[in-house]
Amino acid sequence: MNDIQILQEMLNPDAQVMLQSRQGRPSVQLTDSQSGMTVEIKGLPHNSIVIRAEDFENPLTIFNGSRGERKRADFVIVSNDERGKKWIICIETQEMDSKLASHVIQQLKGASCFVSYCRCIGKSFWELEEFLDDYQYRFVSITDLNFNRSKRRTQPFHSPGELHNRPDLFLKISRSPTIYFRKLINLAS
Repeated sequence: MNDIQILQEMLNPDAQVMLQSRQGRPSVQLTDSQSGMTVEIKGLPHNSIVIRAEDFENPLTIFNGSRGERKRADFVIVSNDERGKKWIICIETQEMDSKLASHVIQQLKGASCFVSYCRCIGKSFWELEEFLDDYQYRFVSITDLNFNRSKRRTQPFHSPGELHNRPDLFLKISRSPTIYFRKLINLAS
């Protein structure tokens, strides 16, 4: 079994977002639980899983939350593409661009910790030493889901030259109802 198949077996089906097969590559509808607004991610690799990370409730009952350690981003996409590249993309969605960057960073860090927990479970209980190793991380905030189609924006949170491979360097995408996977991982069209 590959990492995606193990995650599919490990995680409750309710925590998984179903991929939609249309023409060509799969897509997925990500719906913000608070606002009900949706963004579509197109062009995912066939070997992908989308996890609703915000549904992981254990941190709420265990941690105090004084440093944001109870927060998690909304979604995690784990993909193995056809070229052998492995991706983990942590995504925070919100209806309006109202959250402080520090809150978004805490949520993205929490999603990364959730992935680390899954990695530990896979290595311990599935006894696979390389489970979820060698993945490239990307961190993304998708804002203004209640968008005006004429004003789409994509911008890195910090410097335009920096890759969004850490929670504090997240890519911010605004007012876009459809986003292509290659944009999330920073590949040219």
